[in-house]
Amino acid sequence: MKKKLISIIINCYNGEKYLLKTLTSIINQKYNNYEVIFVDNCSTDSSAKIYKKIKDKRFKYFKTKKKIKLYNGRNFALNKCKGHFITFLDTDDWWNPNFLISRSRFFNSSKEYGFCFSNCYHYFENKKKYKFFTKEKLPSGFILNNLLKFYFVKLGTIIIKRKIISFIKFNSNYNIIGDYDFVIRASKKYKAMSFQDALVNIRVHDKNFSHTNRKMFYLEFKQWLKNQNFDEIYFKKNKFILFQKLEYLRLVYLLIHNKKINLIYDILKIKSIFQKLKLLIIYFLPNFMIKFKHKYF
Repeated sequence: MKKKLISIIINCYNGEKYLLKTLTSIINQKYNNYEVIFVDNCSTDSSAKIYKKIKDKRFKYFKTKKKIKLYNGRNFALNKCKGHFITFLDTDDWWNPNFLISRSRFFNSSKEYGFCFSNCYHYFENKKKYKFFTKEKLPSGFILNNLLKFYFVKLGTIIIKRKIISFIKFNSNYNIIGDYDFVIRASKKYKAMSFQDALVNIRVHDKNFSHTNRKMFYLEFKQWLKNQNFDEIYFKKNKFILFQKLEYLRLVYLLIHNKKINLIYDILKIKSIFQKLKLLIIYFLPNFMIKFKHKYF
């Protein structure tokens, strides 16, 4: 049986620092029937030069006419894909050589599964340390209810069937939470197959956790909540949890931006003892340490 074609999307803007490691991890894959859709978003560094050194017909290069938003770039790339399946790899992340070949169970699965995902390693740049994204067992099937409680799907671990992409393209109104919105919408309609292994490495560095990103994440998540239909069973059931997350994001954002006055009262009102303690710890941390302690959820 002929191996099915996989489209690998790389959206790049000034990714020269880690790009060679990312590309090498694709070349080293034991599954070889793939195409790379590389979208250069008008980079001003040597990213294009590094990419074009690879003389392989599977590696395709596209450049945008002007600098565009990330999720416009992702949709641009999706329109160029020819594979049965699509996956995403950012310019600062990399794969284990077995990543693609280990997903053959999903490639040959029945129509009921729309996408697969897995655990991953976070590689903390400043500490030179690896850490599992989650130690919990990842669920399969319709995972929306689980996702609304705790978001455990990283876009970089996903492989999705191309034929369902037209129904759930990225919302280009977002700058930060487009991945989150994309996965939530996919999970509404399609079953997911989970893999417990961690064959994807996601680099965590200062740019991932900038103050600007935190503010935008809070504001976009707030808008995202407004757009949801809370008459739908899963959203209705998890309404309290979702708005609690919003409040948590708001408080962390305010703490990071030195707006600590009167926040102690807001923190004490939180019902979750775990989140209350976590925020109290953040409250008393020196500001330069906060960015290393907080994750999105």
